[in-house]
Amino acid sequence: MALTGSAKSGEYKDLPEAYELEERSRPDEMAMLSFAQHLATQSLNDVSSAAVLDLCCGTGLSFEEVLDHPSVGVLVGIDISPQYLAFARNKFETKSVQPMLILGDAVTTPLPPFTWDVVMMASAYHHIEDSRKLAFLRRVRALLGTHGIGIIAENILPEYSPGDRDGYARSIKTFYDAVLETARSSNPYLPRHVEMLIQRVAQYGYDGEYEYKVSYSIFLDDLSRAGLRIVQEVRVWPLSGPVGADGGNYVFVVVPDQAEDDRVHLIKKDLSP
Repeated sequence: MALTGSAKSGEYKDLPEAYELEERSRPDEMAMLSFAQHLATQSLNDVSSAAVLDLCCGTGLSFEEVLDHPSVGVLVGIDISPQYLAFARNKFETKSVQPMLILGDAVTTPLPPFTWDVVMMASAYHHIEDSRKLAFLRRVRALLGTHGIGIIAENILPEYSPGDRDGYARSIKTFYDAVLETARSSNPYLPRHVEMLIQRVAQYGYDGEYEYKVSYSIFLDDLSRAGLRIVQEVRVWPLSGPVGADGGNYVFVVVPDQAEDDRVHLIKKDLSP
């Protein structure tokens, strides 16, 4: 897959319709989003009037299934794109529970701390610049309520050496070659314009603009330094293939590192696949 030329057609990041088309055309991405929402809804089964927060919520793809859960008292979504939020408002205008959608930065927008039962982060971490990733994760830790969990759905690149620009570019290409192959296998008639949208996302990463994906080892290091620990981890795509031992799409459930062992045990028990 080329990372230049026609991949630059259209500004995907400003077009919510293009975003939804690209995401819904990717089995790898939809599997990740679906499983993240599955875990979120499971976690809400024994909660009443739950407070749910979705950071970098985009068009609301990441909370479509969560919004209908009877335990949801309030669902707040934050995103920096007015176009994406306008699209989301139209999409959910007939829902009995209306999401509160806030235009703002996921790292700095004021939010009540120690409040949230579920904090959703679907492709949020890789839309935060590398220099702010640690602040973002530390903020998540401070937002979680006493029994709250963070759900991170994330694209993880094959391993590369930090600072190795060529190695980083190869990891992006390997990842998105596999994404395209999966999409084509699912739909042999995948339209060319959809392929171009997927290529455009890869180009953002290659250019260091809008997309800031990292490897598994870097992600784990950021989590540790932020004071978060993983209590459940599932790689939903690929089951095998060319993206290396640690590359792929994951869903992680995280809690503050000082969370009590009995709480962690209950989370692991309740959030089974």
